[in-house]
Amino acid sequence: KDPVSGRMQIVRFFETNDAIFDCTWNEMNENQLASACGDGSVKLWDLQTKDAFPIQSYHEHMQEVSSVDWNVVSKRSFLTASHDGTVKLWDPTSPRSLRTFQEHAQTLYNAVWSPTHPSSFISCSGDGTVKIWDINQPMSAATIPAHRGEVLAVDWNKYDPFKFVTGGATTDPRVKVWDLRQPQIPVEMAGHRFGIRRIKCSPHDEFTIASCSYDMSVCIWRTNREDALSMPYEHHSEFVFGIDWNLFRPGEIASASWDEHVCVFNINRPPPNRIPPPPRKPGMAPPLR
Repeated sequence: KDPVSGRMQIVRFFETNDAIFDCTWNEMNENQLASACGDGSVKLWDLQTKDAFPIQSYHEHMQEVSSVDWNVVSKRSFLTASHDGTVKLWDPTSPRSLRTFQEHAQTLYNAVWSPTHPSSFISCSGDGTVKIWDINQPMSAATIPAHRGEVLAVDWNKYDPFKFVTGGATTDPRVKVWDLRQPQIPVEMAGHRFGIRRIKCSPHDEFTIASCSYDMSVCIWRTNREDALSMPYEHHSEFVFGIDWNLFRPGEIASASWDEHVCVFNINRPPPNRIPPPPRKPGMAPPLR
């Protein structure tokens, strides 16, 4: 942030030939990040390079890459999930993926490493299921039917290794909290009107969850309360497709939207101002309302 105005500043930017659907920091190098691209590629960038090109480009997925996640425990590898129905395991020093996981019947939307176990991850899919994996095993360890219709988002609880959360598509736009010890009885929370695009458990509070949706809102949930929906934020004017918590500032969260804005705000302070919709470009369809 600018020390005088408090506004966010661009440190570095890179241009790509297609949309970027997700990105993640390299857990072993603070200057590097990986991006998941719409052309099926995964690119590794370094903030200290003098040119605008990636230092590595991996292109094995046959369709767009929907998520990328770095292993926060081992720090040596990352995962990508793709619309081609596969999850791939990568080592940034290798030009090819180390392994491909292919059991889901439809599009993969998310693959997320366990925050406590170096070889475990979870994935969610358009086939309505969530799968638990161990990269040292030949097949998934568990398959859980999670939502009616597609499961668009998944994340692990950062404090309880048995718990995770999911977000469903518009056919079932609820947040569900699961316990692997009793997967038949999830806690269900309603609040979004359309599909939940991303869901993130707080790194600072085991009971706090953030979700964002195609209904243009960000919701904060407190699972230890009877009325779990703590606060709906409606500052964006288009679909909200990305959220994440600040690891170093409790309560601070960033949301990204089709309204061409990233908004950084703190859930313990007054809500951010409403962001006006972007100007319509020639030939664009009118925004959904």
